[in-house]
Amino acid sequence: MKAGIRTYLLADTTLKAALASATSVYSFPAPIGAVKPYLMTNRTSGGIMNTIGASLNVYLESWQIDVMATTDAVAEAIKELVVARLNTADRVNMGSYFVYSCSLTNVIDNSGLEMEGGEAAAIRTTLEFEILRNKEATV
Repeated sequence: MKAGIRTYLLADTTLKAALASATSVYSFPAPIGAVKPYLMTNRTSGGIMNTIGASLNVYLESWQIDVMATTDAVAEAIKELVVARLNTADRVNMGSYFVYSCSLTNVIDNSGLEMEGGEAAAIRTTLEFEILRNKEATV
């Protein structure tokens, strides 16, 4: 699923152009020395959706996408592009998985986590999404 999210994000040419390079979507953590701006993806939770007496063929997963930038303006612009791309990703393929829905659940300013010697080393905005997808790969 992680590769599918990466491919889906980079298919947006405006978002791709706003990042430092065409490969600037990394699994958490990003490589040391990665050039900003870039994105980091991380699955934070997930599991099979169950109803009374039945298990559905779907997973509900929580993902975080971290926007890493050097200025607030760049971080905000990229954040808006990511939200526009993922928050409307209903009934689409992300890699080999069919996604029924993708919804933004939270936005957090985590710039305080990126301190070096008492000064901010980067702007870090964390976007949290819930993705409802097929349990099995479909493609």
